[in-house]
Amino acid sequence: MSEERAEKVVRIILFSLLMLLIVEMPHVLSAPFLGTEGYESVFSLLSLMTFPLMFFAALQFVKQEGGESVTELGLETDKNTWPHLVLGGIAGGAAAALVFLIALAFGGQVASPSLITEELVLSVIIIAIPVSLLEELCYRGYIMTRMAELWGRGKGIAISSLVFALLHFSWWSPLGSVPYRLVILFTLNLFVGGVVLSLGYYYSNERLWVPIGFHFAWNIVAYAAFPVYPRDPVINPEIFQIEWGITTVLGFLFGLSIIWLLLKRGREKRV
Repeated sequence: MSEERAEKVVRIILFSLLMLLIVEMPHVLSAPFLGTEGYESVFSLLSLMTFPLMFFAALQFVKQEGGESVTELGLETDKNTWPHLVLGGIAGGAAAALVFLIALAFGGQVASPSLITEELVLSVIIIAIPVSLLEELCYRGYIMTRMAELWGRGKGIAISSLVFALLHFSWWSPLGSVPYRLVILFTLNLFVGGVVLSLGYYYSNERLWVPIGFHFAWNIVAYAAFPVYPRDPVINPEIFQIEWGITTVLGFLFGLSIIWLLLKRGREKRV
């Protein structure tokens, strides 16, 4: 392995470890407050702090490589920026809605309509904006593209999607807090989601707007229309619960087909 190639591998590993530290920061630093009245406030504040940390991490790594801005990771704007955001939003919303409709039709557990208030939807939107932007910037914009440069597009998509899935482990930690089959299903589902978001990046001329729109709309439906498992008890989560159940894969594949069809239609119109 050449010195330059080894340096790129080290940067990818360091960046991934930095993401691990950032996503774990709220859990570790709020632990001393567990069981007190201030725990939720401390945890929420620390969670908000992860967003600027992710941004500056991506910015500093880009600058170390000789770049100037995070826009170089796929945030360049052009005439397709808003259409791609809307397209991704349509695909992500439809994908999550399919999982919701399956649960509704076949006896899965969804959120009570009385609980889906304007305040809830607004709070979900406020959180979904930085989550979708910064997770796509870091996982697809930086990690995936750097892995693709080293090992090819297929391996870059697969390995970065696995990193994306594994770094969401806080949802099922500590190990044993949820059944092991659900840990496996959750990791598999997020891996598939990462692949879909990665393909959205490449299908849209290596821009992040389609994956950001998809991620944003998916999260809104997922966290407004479903109980938050495992915090809330759920019936048959391995089948119907979004991001935990097997129907999630159907949703992701449906969303991917929408991305492909709409982008294909757009290209045909321009010819």
